[in-house]
Amino acid sequence: MAGDLITPIPGDIREANLGTHRIAYAEIGSGEPVIFMHGGLIDHQSWGNQLPLAEHFRMILPDTRGHGRSGGADLPATYAAFADDAIALMDKLDLARASLVGFSDGGCAALHAVRRHPDRVANLVVIGTPYNIANYNPGVVDHFHSMTPEGVEASAWPLLKEMIAKIRAHMSDQQWKDYWQRVVKGLWVSEPNFALSEFAGMRVRTLILHGENEQSFDRQTSEELAATIPDCRLLYVPAAGHASPQENPGFVNDAILRFLRP
Repeated sequence: MAGDLITPIPGDIREANLGTHRIAYAEIGSGEPVIFMHGGLIDHQSWGNQLPLAEHFRMILPDTRGHGRSGGADLPATYAAFADDAIALMDKLDLARASLVGFSDGGCAALHAVRRHPDRVANLVVIGTPYNIANYNPGVVDHFHSMTPEGVEASAWPLLKEMIAKIRAHMSDQQWKDYWQRVVKGLWVSEPNFALSEFAGMRVRTLILHGENEQSFDRQTSEELAATIPDCRLLYVPAAGHASPQENPGFVNDAILRFLRP
């Protein structure tokens, strides 16, 4: 579906066979490789407003396992597993190192990738990313428990409706139902579960982007994480809530470019 709020991703979708499942991905641009790891309830098409970065980088945009066109719906849905898939995709593409940009669920997975495979990650950008389930504001996890597919698809927020429509176009009704139980009712109510101290020795340059109107967790979470990671910068995205890559792409793209091309 070509939406009005998110630029369509051009080109063909490729596939990488990871052995137990396949990962679908798009690849745009050239230069230093950057893997963009999307959030939950969406797929790689949600990065459409980041396409200007393809003028500077080789953008690799995978669908997380069990999302969109990727397989692996019958495998564990954990942030660590998502991270291992990103590293396995790098292996398939013969990439010794790459920068990671992760939004929300993708940010949680990217943190795992750095913790599990620090030598493979050149730089890290996390957007709208908590480090522990306890970071969420009161009522957020209860909301996850009460969410329904019908309620989300009936959302009055045009941006959310468009992102949902993009992922749903490539998932059957049964796949969507199964996804909902596995991710929203499973992963979201149990992870992430990092201890802040785990990041004290992290060796990867990191940028944290936090929407100034973020609804899910407060600024203190990002400030704590930024203060703990040795080489880390924190920026607040103006006029943006949780979905800042889509809500204020100009600021987000400029911040990513300046960070990766200092």
